[in-house]
Amino acid sequence: MLLQSPILLMRFLLATFLTWVILTTSIPQVFINYTNTQVKSNRFLSDQYPQNSIIFPKSISSITESIVYYVIGHPDDEVMFFSPTILELSKPKYNNTVKLLCFSKGDAVDPSIGPIRVKELYKSASILGINQEDVTVLSYKDGMNESWPIEDIHESLKQYINLKSKNRKVLITFDEFGVSNHPNHISLYHGANAFCKNSPKGNIKFYKLKSLGFMEKYSFTFLTNIELFVDYISKLIQRFVPVNITVSFFEPKNSSTSIKIYSDLNMLACSYAAMGYGHFSQMVWFRYGWLMFSRYLTYNHLIEVVN
Repeated sequence: MLLQSPILLMRFLLATFLTWVILTTSIPQVFINYTNTQVKSNRFLSDQYPQNSIIFPKSISSITESIVYYVIGHPDDEVMFFSPTILELSKPKYNNTVKLLCFSKGDAVDPSIGPIRVKELYKSASILGINQEDVTVLSYKDGMNESWPIEDIHESLKQYINLKSKNRKVLITFDEFGVSNHPNHISLYHGANAFCKNSPKGNIKFYKLKSLGFMEKYSFTFLTNIELFVDYISKLIQRFVPVNITVSFFEPKNSSTSIKIYSDLNMLACSYAAMGYGHFSQMVWFRYGWLMFSRYLTYNHLIEVVN
């Protein structure tokens, strides 16, 4: 009986993963192959191959033609928590420029690892499609016992984000719960919120990454499968009856300004490469469990903060 439990768990995980691959990758790619005129004719109108996106709402015009600033606390945050949105918003069809602003070198263990982790961040960013010149690393003190002053974060953001620029600007960071109540992440939310509040109205859009509860955080692709399956069924029913069916777990009270982004297999493979190859120093034994179970690698829920 004891031996059967791990086997059943592995079978469940494998079945869940294969279902996810079908829902996020196989079906959309087949749909593109049979409906996209460029792909069908092999005659392309640009130098970019048509890419599929699984996002809700279907259009995210609020984050296009923009400079998108990801404000993170440590090297590897960009992969562990934000890779679905980074990969999605970096797609050519949005015409965005994505930048990383990392507030620490991730050297809580020892200062000697700081330079290593900075180099790893550059490598990871490159895998995710971000140029090194678009990555900035600051020297805030890393640690679970460190709360960074809001005023300092505000000033740092003023220094690195040019509010006078006419380009559309979007700032994305953690929410007030910091994914796992990490004080560095929480500080970034409050500092970014203060920065956006004091910016000219309409000058910058501010999105926070919704922190997931324990069960959702480690559900990997299971909940996504249910959400996407219901969406496909809804689309099928809509061919005959004008009805819209949706299901979403742990929905916030205000969903009118939220964006949900789902990865497919290609995006997940890129995230694995960025973490496993880019941040090699961080690949301790428990990190593999995170890669196997974390929903953040395949799903991001951004909520707009309206000040």
